[in-house]
Amino acid sequence: MKPNRNSSLLRTVVLGALVLFLLAGMASAQTVRGKFALPAEVRWGTATLQPGEYTFIAEGAQNGDMLQVIKGGRIVALVIPQAHNPLGGGPSALVIESNANGKTVTEMRLPDALAVFYYAPPRPKRGTAVEERESAQLIPITITATR
Repeated sequence: MKPNRNSSLLRTVVLGALVLFLLAGMASAQTVRGKFALPAEVRWGTATLQPGEYTFIAEGAQNGDMLQVIKGGRIVALVIPQAHNPLGGGPSALVIESNANGKTVTEMRLPDALAVFYYAPPRPKRGTAVEERESAQLIPITITATR
């Protein structure tokens, strides 16, 4: 029985397409490094961050992978977004909402990486209408490197 040339050609084409797909995925995995300063204590995921200067590393930024938050050369938080928008825009910034529970990071905007990450705030305590009213604050982010 002779080998079928069409099935051999089909296998070669499928294998080539798979290799191109994998290479494209690896090329789009972008690492973004940056820094920001928090003026007050902030909750971010399960971490509570004190006021001060921080740096961060977002591995695979376009895919919404884990974020490392660093202070004084030490990783102080590993944060995973609840969702991300790979086509997000706007200025590079942390969006911090204030409510009865205090201040919480709800978004990280990284237009250089073409991504916005969304973080779920903790469940708020019940309070008066004035206490429950939320206000948002933008903390600027300086991007120091992308690759």
